[in-house]
Amino acid sequence: MTHEAETETKYFRYEKLDAYGLARQATQFVAARRARLRGLPGEAGPQLERAVVGAQTNLASGASHFGAEGRRHFRIALSEATEAGAALDVAFDFGAFDEAEHRALRAILLRLAATLRGLAG
Repeated sequence: MTHEAETETKYFRYEKLDAYGLARQATQFVAARRARLRGLPGEAGPQLERAVVGAQTNLASGASHFGAEGRRHFRIALSEATEAGAALDVAFDFGAFDEAEHRALRAILLRLAATLRGLAG
């Protein structure tokens, strides 16, 4: 096997987790609408951005650990996903998202939170 072929078959452990795919979807959803989040009261826009990024990165970190340390990172990721849900509501209440967008991102975050609950033990 060539070095190039070896590189193509490698992956990070977190990339195999369904939860990571959901976290990434949430981050991409928010990133695509980032301009609409500017200027929301109480720093709600940046808070939503930080929360989805935090969920994604803490999930990845949890996947690199075993046992209690991994579960601790998964609990932090769960907290971030839950925080993102609340920040989403605030952004929606101030008109940054329409009803369909709110429902779509909320569904992703709910699925992410449920999956993280299982990982957090």
